[in-house]
Amino acid sequence: MIPQAAGPGDPPTALPLAALLLGTLALAAGASALALHPALLASAAPTPAFLALTHVVTLLYVALLFAGTLQQLLPVLLVTRLAWPRLGSFALPALVAGSAAVVGGFALGFEPHLLAVGGTLVTLALAATALQALRTLAGASRRDAAARGLVTATAYLALTVALGFLLAATPHLPALARALGYPVSLHLTVGLYGAFLLGIAAAGQRLLAMFALAKETRAYRLRILTGLVHAAVVAELLTALARLPLHGAATGLLAAAGALQLWEVAALLRVRIRRRLEPPVQRYLLAHAFLPLAGALVLAGRPGGAGIALLLGFVVLAASGMQAKIASFLTWQTRYAARGAGGGAPLLRDMLLPGFEPLTTFGLAAGAAAAALAASLRSEPFAAVAGVLLAIGAWAQLVQTVAILFGRHGAHAGRTAAPLAPKEQA
Repeated sequence: MIPQAAGPGDPPTALPLAALLLGTLALAAGASALALHPALLASAAPTPAFLALTHVVTLLYVALLFAGTLQQLLPVLLVTRLAWPRLGSFALPALVAGSAAVVGGFALGFEPHLLAVGGTLVTLALAATALQALRTLAGASRRDAAARGLVTATAYLALTVALGFLLAATPHLPALARALGYPVSLHLTVGLYGAFLLGIAAAGQRLLAMFALAKETRAYRLRILTGLVHAAVVAELLTALARLPLHGAATGLLAAAGALQLWEVAALLRVRIRRRLEPPVQRYLLAHAFLPLAGALVLAGRPGGAGIALLLGFVVLAASGMQAKIASFLTWQTRYAARGAGGGAPLLRDMLLPGFEPLTTFGLAAGAAAAALAASLRSEPFAAVAGVLLAIGAWAQLVQTVAILFGRHGAHAGRTAAPLAPKEQA
C-alpha cells in the first residue's frame, strides 16, 4: 500500500504517488505495444492504433503525471495551501478512466461512444484541475513567474483536451466541421507548447534550481517564453478560425520559445553549486537536446518526425527525469520525514536503484531518436529498433518507480544526525 502522510486540509500524498505509478505503467505498456507493432511509426498517415498509442503517452503518462504532482508541487511553489484539496480524489480517477476510454476508442477504430465518454471525463477532470490551480493562485500571496507559468500550463492542458474532443467530433457533426474546420495544428500547438513546454519550463525552473543547488536566475526569460507561447496560440487560432496565413508566424514564435528554454537551462547550470548532477537530472537536461533536433526536422520538411522528437524526446524524457526525483521526494516525506535525531533516514539518492537510471536514460533517449528518424524516413527497421529501446527504457523506469515507492531504503552510511530536509540532501 502507498503510504500517505497529509495534515488536515492537505491533499492525500497517495494521489501523486499513485499517479506516478499508474502513468509509468501506462508508458511501459504503450512502449511494449509499439515494440510489437513497430510499423505504426512508419505509416504515411496516422492510423487509429497510432493515435491510441499517442494518447497513452499524452494522457495516461504526461497528463496524469502533471495533474498528480500538481497536487503537491503547486502549493510548494506558491507557499500556500492547495484550494479544494480533496478535489484530486475525484479528478484523478476520472482522468484515468476517461483516458483509458479515449485510448480504447481510438484502438477500436474511432469508436464514437468510447471517445465521447472518455473525452467528457478527461475534459471535466482537467478543467476541474485547472480551476483548482487558478483558485490556489488567486489565494496565494506569492505569485512568481514559475507558479504563474505552471497554472497557465494547466489551463492549456484542459484546453488541449477540449480541442481534441472537438476534433474527434467533427467527422460526426458536419455543422461543427464547417464552423471550425479541422484545426490539428492548433490542437498540437496548445498541447505540445502551451501545456507541455510551458509546464516543463515553469516547473523545471524551480526544480532544477533545487536539485542542482542553483541560485535563482532572473525570471524575465520565463515571462517572455510564456508570452511567445500565448502569441503562437493566438496566431494558430486566427489561422484556424479567421483563415489568416499566420502558421509561419506561429512556427517562428514557438522556435523562439524553445530557444529561450535552452537559454534558461544554461543560465541555471552556470550558477549551480552542485557540479556533479544525479542521473535523473541529467536525463531532464538531455531532453533539451531534442528541441534543436525538432527544429532541424521542421526545416527539413519532416513535421511528423519533429512532433515525435518533441513528444518522446523532449516531453517524455524531461518528465521522466523529474519523475524520479519527485517520487523520491514525496516518498521520503511520507516515510522518513517524521524520524527524529538518529533515525537513520536515507538520502534521496539512496532510494534509487543505481543500475536502472542509466538504462532508463539510454532506452528512452535512443528510442526517441530512432522513433523520430522512423517517422521522418518512414522506416520500419528504425521503428523496430525504436520500439525495443523505448520498451527497455520504460520498463526500467517502472522498476525504479516501484523500488522508490515500495522498496526498503537503507540509511546513508555514517549518518547519525537527524535527516536533512529533501531540499538540503537532494
